[in-house]
Amino acid sequence: MTDKNQNPSSESYALSLLGVSKRYGTVQALKDMSLHVLPGEVHAVVGENGSGKSTLLGIASGFVEQDDGTVNIMGKPLTTDSPAKARELGLGMAYQEISQVAGMTVAENLYLSASKKARPAIYWRLKDWAIQMLARFELDDIFAEAPIGALALAERQLLEVAKALLSEPKVLLLDEPTTAMGPSEVEWLHRTIKEHTARGVAVVYVSHRLPEVLGLADRITVLRDGQHQGTYEASKISEKEIVELMIGRPLESAFPERLEITEDTETVLKVTDLHGEYFGPVSFNVRRGEIIGIAGVEGNGQGDLFWTLCGAIPPKGGQVQVLDKHVNLTSPTGALQSGIMLLAGDRKRDALFLVLGAISNASIQALEKFTRLGWLMPRRERTAVGEMGQQLKLRTPSLDMPVSFLSGGNQQKVVMARPFLRDNVNVLLADEPTQGVDVAARFDIYEALHTKATQGAALVVKSSDPIELASLCNRVFVISRGQIVHDIPQEQLSERTIIDAMVRGAKLGNVEDQFAFGGRED
Repeated sequence: MTDKNQNPSSESYALSLLGVSKRYGTVQALKDMSLHVLPGEVHAVVGENGSGKSTLLGIASGFVEQDDGTVNIMGKPLTTDSPAKARELGLGMAYQEISQVAGMTVAENLYLSASKKARPAIYWRLKDWAIQMLARFELDDIFAEAPIGALALAERQLLEVAKALLSEPKVLLLDEPTTAMGPSEVEWLHRTIKEHTARGVAVVYVSHRLPEVLGLADRITVLRDGQHQGTYEASKISEKEIVELMIGRPLESAFPERLEITEDTETVLKVTDLHGEYFGPVSFNVRRGEIIGIAGVEGNGQGDLFWTLCGAIPPKGGQVQVLDKHVNLTSPTGALQSGIMLLAGDRKRDALFLVLGAISNASIQALEKFTRLGWLMPRRERTAVGEMGQQLKLRTPSLDMPVSFLSGGNQQKVVMARPFLRDNVNVLLADEPTQGVDVAARFDIYEALHTKATQGAALVVKSSDPIELASLCNRVFVISRGQIVHDIPQEQLSERTIIDAMVRGAKLGNVEDQFAFGGRED
């Protein structure tokens, strides 16, 4: 594994950061960091949450002013912390925190992102122009006049990338672009990236998905605690070596050993002919301590199945039983009383109260444990959440600090504390439990899911990461067109078998119908 030393005096770089440092109070976010990106290459930047990746991209894009060091875009210095100036020099960025105006349509958001020269000359031609732009990026399935809020999260991520490309940048920064994407969206993104790098565009690609990084990047820069750990050719470094550079732990320790499930193991969740508007009928059982994975091409009803099981969307037919008792799925209250709990995929929209601290967010579904005669006992609540935070290795300066200031991994740990604080959790539905989470936090979340399984809960995990499903689950169900088309047992689980089953599932019917399927992936 050889560090690729670079000559910082060269003017051939599309993007060059030299000796950049940034401190926030007592926290040294970056220290003497240098990054040099060549035209036409995909340069990945990896590191766990808090390693300095976001600060690095913020400085490169002009959103954050560095304390020391210089930034050059296409050979010209970025002399002020100005995103407009960075864009003028040829830089575009797709943000992890999607930068779309929720109250506007797709067309209006594209209009705001385009340069004055690229916008339609007459505003009433906006729709036709937007349709042309969407077609240009092979996003014809996205309706130009649809409100942004009506789009699935994966569609919004696709649109975020398209927005960044509208200005035809020479340098493109992508911050966790695939967190909510399924395999088909990831394929679209990688194809789009290769098309643009072939034209000389330099791409800086930040992602927690190491197999994805290794398959796409030309070179990889590793950060740890704000410091440069080396830049390497992707073809000469392994996933295991990258993880060791990031956190000092081998990748194989990420997944705990699965519990042994037999025919005699008690059935906790029994689903019989359940169907809703966008899925079904589906039937399956989940035993005590068993972890079932849900895979499938985005938009095939997986999300709606989860929302129905937790009572958010009433079913159109079928039955659900928990420990042989029928569950009332006409409301979330009925599901929760039966011991079914959902860890929502979009934690910021559907799970967290961002202005509240970790204590309020973690205990919200277990308040009865911390009340007496209707009065809350805050000391008991704080103690319980603090102990759970220690078990989950929650990193926060204060349990009262708004969770909006926490990293994605720590936000997910706050949500993860809920099923441990509540007593009667029989079934845990985990929707993309490690989405937007760094490698170190993934270890902790996998361990927490395993711990909940050992406590006797039945787990159903929906994930777009086939490696995660193959390594964590006892079985994996592949869903296509709202139905379970493959049931892969543990002894056959691998990344390849899951992807192959997803592809075969997509071919059961008309391919165009398959990808036009109207399920919501919320």
